[in-house]
Amino acid sequence: MNSDLINLFAETFGISEDKLLPDATLESLGLDSLAVIEFLFQIEDKFGIQIPDQANPPRTLGEMVQLIEPLLPAGKPGA
Repeated sequence: MNSDLINLFAETFGISEDKLLPDATLESLGLDSLAVIEFLFQIEDKFGIQIPDQANPPRTLGEMVQLIEPLLPAGKPGA
């Protein structure tokens, strides 16, 4: 998984990186739907990208990374 995204996630939510596994549900990590949306906005601002609106927001950390990684600028460290 993208190390920049994992680091940002760990810092933002105060979660140890060893708990940030691809199959971890965002709910099990303590995030509600509002926290997920706010984090996606934070990622857009930090990386200068536009994340498309989702009818079904990501449920797991892996799904979130799969949504965001293709949008990151090429050559970004950890990509």
